[in-house]
Amino acid sequence: MENNELEMIKKEIEEVREQINTYIQYPEIFEDELTEASKQIDILINKYIYLSK
Repeated sequence: MENNELEMIKKEIEEVREQINTYIQYPEIFEDELTEASKQIDILINKYIYLSK
């Protein structure tokens, strides 16, 4: 079960990375979205690290 959860988190991380890559093209327009996506990816990465131990 933990493996499935790790895979789901990896997919979420990839989706957020794609969002960030889109937003980064126009940082002055998407400043708030970049901030939120950065927070979200930090949370997901920390969760992934915690579960992978």
